[in-house]
Amino acid sequence: MQLYRLYLIPLTLLTLACLASVPTDALAQERRQVPEFTLHGEPARPGDEAELRAFLETFRDRWADQDTAGLMAMHTPDTEWINAYARMFQGRDTLGNFLEERLFPAFDPDVSRDESALMQLISIRFLGQDGAVLHLYTDSQRGVSRNGGESARRTHFHLVLQREGTDWRIAHTAIMDARS
Repeated sequence: MQLYRLYLIPLTLLTLACLASVPTDALAQERRQVPEFTLHGEPARPGDEAELRAFLETFRDRWADQDTAGLMAMHTPDTEWINAYARMFQGRDTLGNFLEERLFPAFDPDVSRDESALMQLISIRFLGQDGAVLHLYTDSQRGVSRNGGESARRTHFHLVLQREGTDWRIAHTAIMDARS
């Protein structure tokens, strides 16, 4: 019986060490693995998914062009926006002023074009009859990466959309990334 106990402790430790080295989805995603695209919920109308994908293409184009007026036309008047620096804006006019006067002038237009070209859709989540969330990410040169040895910073966008008549508008934006 004592011999069994002598082997049990090292065997348990060895087993735990082996299990710790097996990557799980949660661990892999913590290491920046982007999951496959997923669709959540049911669209209220046929064509909603295609409309949202077209909406995203327009968003990408306007972001690439640093087109503040075009981007603001995609937002509700009472939109809310928070970025990775915890800057919060309420209202389309206030957000538009920030983009036009501070954000876009701080970056070379090529950075916005590259960032936009790399935007990838992670998921669409339908909310009831007139809401949806688009989760996308991009790797960009808009600042340094938190992770050493990486040349690009990964930024996630959550665009909460609501239907206004036949159009979709951004009611809330959350932008996040890892900062050092």
